[in-house]
Parts: sequence; structure tokens; C-alpha cells
Amino acid sequence: MKRLLTILAATFFSQYTYSQIIITAADMPVAHDTFIYSNVATSAAISPADSGANTSWSYNLVPTSQGMDLYQTTAEISPILSFTLPSDLYGYKFADGLPSIIDTVIGRVAPGITISSLYDFFEKIDIPPAYVASAFAATINTFPVGTNYTDPDVWYLFPLTYGSSSSNYYSLPISIPSTGGITETGYRNTTVDGWGTITTPYYTTPVNCIRVRSEIHEIDSISFGGTAIGFPNNSIQYKWLVNGDHFPALWVVSQVIAGTELITSIKYRDRLRDTSLMVHHATNTPANVSAFPNPSANGIFTLSIPSGWASYHVDVFNVSSAIVASQDNKSTVDIQSLPAGIYYVPVLSGTNVAYVPVVK
Repeated sequence: MKRLLTILAATFFSQYTYSQIIITAADMPVAHDTFIYSNVATSAAISPADSGANTSWSYNLVPTSQGMDLYQTTAEISPILSFTLPSDLYGYKFADGLPSIIDTVIGRVAPGITISSLYDFFEKIDIPPAYVASAFAATINTFPVGTNYTDPDVWYLFPLTYGSSSSNYYSLPISIPSTGGITETGYRNTTVDGWGTITTPYYTTPVNCIRVRSEIHEIDSISFGGTAIGFPNNSIQYKWLVNGDHFPALWVVSQVIAGTELITSIKYRDRLRDTSLMVHHATNTPANVSAFPNPSANGIFTLSIPSGWASYHVDVFNVSSAIVASQDNKSTVDIQSLPAGIYYVPVLSGTNVAYVPVVK
């Protein structure tokens, strides 16, 4: 009898732990989402071949650095972008500049042109239900420039379930006034190739997930003075998605070179480990925003907001990097209901980001 109960308990636990989940648009990022992730050395013991049903992905990852993705609307990043891009799009800065090989070519054929602060913008569409990259922005010299995809890049077609797949062509023309431009064209083939549970330093107990594999074949063409040069950019992205979180539990990128797959990036959803991360992502110093009284015995703080910040967004993070409070255009922060401790308060106004740690 005791042995039978043990077997039944083990069976129940297995069924509870390993259950196929469905990812929908509700599990995608929204405007003002803020995600902290940790980067991992590409030599980490992760095998992209591990897939299939009832898979247990358990990784003892060692973080080497941290980053933060801030999802902002086009108008928040720059009012100038509102003239060319829809105002309801939202996105994040995915790179500070162009890949070095493309940047070098531009520097030679069009000296004096610098392209920095690259953003991808997304939207959720209803027919068919999908999450797509539909616009792009960059700073060309000192001027923000936005452009729409002529064919959107469909990241996910919903619902995402084990075995589902989709494919699409996408095209993004980036015009550089009076000089030329860059055209990004590609093909994305996406398959949900696994389901099970994943364990990371953030998800310390197994959490149900699916794994999404996207194979991307892309050509980046540079055109200046009637001359066009194309660069192949083939990659594979692996994302482990969970319900209730808008950021992958794990995100691995590989480059395919001469038929060989080489891991070039590993990052995972994480808690805040390095408080200086807020400073690294701030275009204004933390001194521009302060809180008083700090500490506050009752958990009510007043933020000193720079006079030029007409519109701003406030998040409150706990030490586990979870957002525990959010508000817009209110300088009084009330965390009376939260436990005593240290909290981190980033304040976003357009491209300005500052933060202040507070103690309750």
C-alpha cells in the first residue's frame, strides 16, 4: 500500500510539473515593461539540440554581466518619431550601434555618417493573432529616424503550442537622406520544438515552458552612390517561454557560419544583482531624481522630478527585480503595504532614465 501511494504521488507530481502550456499574446511585452537579464559566457554547457516533449532543461548558469530592456513608445523615445511611426508601437534599444563590419563599410563609402541607438518596435495584431516587429528607429548623426517594415517580421503566430510552426518574409528599408540606405530582407521559420520545465538561477524551481526555435536567413544590403553591397546574416534563436512573464526565461542566439552553428549570446531572465545597472542605463545621472524622506518609516516617498520632464513613468523594483508598483506622472510613491527593505525606483521620461534607491 505504501509503495502504491508513493507511485501515485510520483505520477501526480510528474503530471503537475510537466504540463504542456500555451503561449498567447497575453504573454508578450507591453509598453513600459522593464526586464532585467543576466548575460552568460557562450562556453556555458547549453546544447541547442536538447528538445522534444517532456524535456527538463536545468541550467546552472553563471552571470557575467547584466542588462535591462525598457519598452517605450515611439513618442517617449523621441517626439520626432511620431511623424513617421504609429504612436501605439513600443520597443526597446537592442544595440548601441551597427555591426562593426557594416559600420566600417559605411564609414568608408559615406564618411561622416554615424548610426547609433537602434530600436525595434512591436505590436500585437488580431488577424491573424501575432506579435510582430513592424518598425525600426535609429539616430543618424544626431537626428532620430524611424521607418516602417514594408513586410513585418512575425516573431510569433499565436497560439504557440508544441509542434506549431510559422514562416514569413520580412523587409526593412532604412533610408539615409542624401546618401543612400540599408535594406534588411530576410526569412524567419519558427517552430515550437519542445515543452517541459526549465530551471535557472531566476527560476530556482522547475517552471513549465515551451521552447521556440527561430531560424533566420537575412541579407543586409548597403547602397551608396549606386553601389550595393550585401552581407549575409544567418542566425538561430532559441527562446524558452513561460506563462505570466513577458520575457524569455532563457534566450540563446547562434550564428550559422559555413553550415556550423556557433553560440554567440546567452541571457536569461534574472533579478537585479548589480544596482549600478540603473546608472549604466541612465542618460541622466541618479542625482537628477531623489526621494525624500529616505529612509521613510511609513513607506511614502516624494520624488524630485526634473522640471523639464512633463510626462514620466515610475516603477518600483524589489531586490528580486520584480516590479511591485507602477504609476504615471505622480511624484508621490506609496509602498506602505510592502515589506520593509530596499527598493529601486527607475523613472523614465522619453529617452531619459534615472533611478533612486529607497529604504522603507
